[in-house]
Amino acid sequence: MLESPRWSTQVRGEILERSALPDVIPAWESLCARAAEDNVYYSPRYAQALLGTVDAEREVRFAAAWAGSELIGFLPFCAPKLHLPYLRRVGEAWIGPYTFSCMPLVDAARGSDAASGLLDALGAAGVSEWIIPFVNVRGAACQAMLRALERRGVASAFVGSFQRASLSATHGFDEHMQHCVPARRRKELARTRRRLEALGCVEHHVHHSGEGLSAAVEAFLQIETRGWKGERRTAMACDARSCEFARTVFNGSERDSICRADVLTLDGTPIAVSLAVSAGSTVFTVKCTYDESYRRFSPGLLLEIEIMRSFLNEGWAARLDAATAGSHVIDSLWPGRVEVADLAFSLDPAAGQRRLANFQLCDGWKRRVKARVRDLIG
Repeated sequence: MLESPRWSTQVRGEILERSALPDVIPAWESLCARAAEDNVYYSPRYAQALLGTVDAEREVRFAAAWAGSELIGFLPFCAPKLHLPYLRRVGEAWIGPYTFSCMPLVDAARGSDAASGLLDALGAAGVSEWIIPFVNVRGAACQAMLRALERRGVASAFVGSFQRASLSATHGFDEHMQHCVPARRRKELARTRRRLEALGCVEHHVHHSGEGLSAAVEAFLQIETRGWKGERRTAMACDARSCEFARTVFNGSERDSICRADVLTLDGTPIAVSLAVSAGSTVFTVKCTYDESYRRFSPGLLLEIEIMRSFLNEGWAARLDAATAGSHVIDSLWPGRVEVADLAFSLDPAAGQRRLANFQLCDGWKRRVKARVRDLIG
């Protein structure tokens, strides 16, 4: 455990190793309940499932901000590495293969102190340049970090900005469909549903825990493996650690489960499954799949409609957050948008602006090359 210099007698930042996590879980869980923004990906249940499976061998440490014995800020990060083509060692917030937001956890009542303490801790890691991927640009946590950086007189910038779909429980389902989905699209969806119902009994089931949830997870793994992800060997069940992660995090008893599984069945057989996880009042729709033999009936989209109906009519969360890294089919059904980007900053006030400008240039070039490669390979 490496403690950073104390810039305040009340708030301190420190770096925690993995071995310290069991001792801080109660404080960590308490911070999640008080966080300015919900981030399930950095919650104890989700993060520890990843660290124990997919990222078991990765070097991950944790920046923590404390006010006395109370944890008020928390940010996992990876060992600094040479960042190509930037050619400098850069620190980065921990982002796993199933992590879609790296927003730090900051206490809603002490955001400024929390952000300052986290920067103290990051500064003790021995690197000046940092990237926090996939932050909610307008969110309270990001704004707290920006204010802390501004107070220190250091440079920061956003790179790789995109819009992520979001849905808030502000209207009932019928009103939402009437005002947010074009009439032509509504008719197409209704016609597709009728065509599927002509094949048999179509039902929507929800599971939160126990055997029902376990069965839904297994159905998800099987359906995903039979599709194009299975052919490309990118389905979760194709990798033993990813499979173990799924069975660990998308599971649990009625008391401790953070999951929700929505299943669309045809004559009792699952043909589409959506797995979501929750933190606070936000539900994050992490994974979904559908049986591709029913592709012409759009079972995945029909399941999304049922999830929307349940969410808007029953109000089991304040907001749904899409786990996407860009445009998605759900965009046409969820009208809300969250601006997401990578936050890059330098803790070196002397050379930070120049270094950050170089980083932005190199990062833009790298993203264009990756996009071109994706276009070429289809």
